[in-house]
Amino acid sequence: FLVVRQVLVRRELEEAAKDLGERVRAEAASAEDYFELGVVLLRKRLYTAAIANLRKALEGWEGEEQDKAQVHNAIGFALFQQQKYAPAIDEYVQATSLQPGYITAWNNLGDAYEKADRLKDALSAYEEALAYAPGNKVANERAQFLRDRIKLLRL
Repeated sequence: FLVVRQVLVRRELEEAAKDLGERVRAEAASAEDYFELGVVLLRKRLYTAAIANLRKALEGWEGEEQDKAQVHNAIGFALFQQQKYAPAIDEYVQATSLQPGYITAWNNLGDAYEKADRLKDALSAYEEALAYAPGNKVANERAQFLRDRIKLLRL
């Protein structure tokens, strides 16, 4: 069953990418189309192409300013997957600035700070996530780990 499901999901992604790609090539794509295509490409692990489409979504964005946080978070995720931690951090910071209660972006920011070996900043990001969602399991675990690590390293 799992293999069948994976094949179906993959086929759906291929079909979505094809449809959205056709709109982009026909120059009939909206910012939302670019965003959706970027997300599909993220799921297919085509990070460079995803970033390009997500940036085009930002350029043509006509919706609420705070909704751009999801686009910045997605770009940050793609950059993080490419191990480009400094630009990923910049994107996550923009996401959390636009939408301060965006828990996923705070968690992602904490992850990126950790990878960049900025442990105190990572702890701050996780604590910010916890301020909005005290039951956030990821943030709780990472924050405790970082408190212990910072104490051990005497930072």
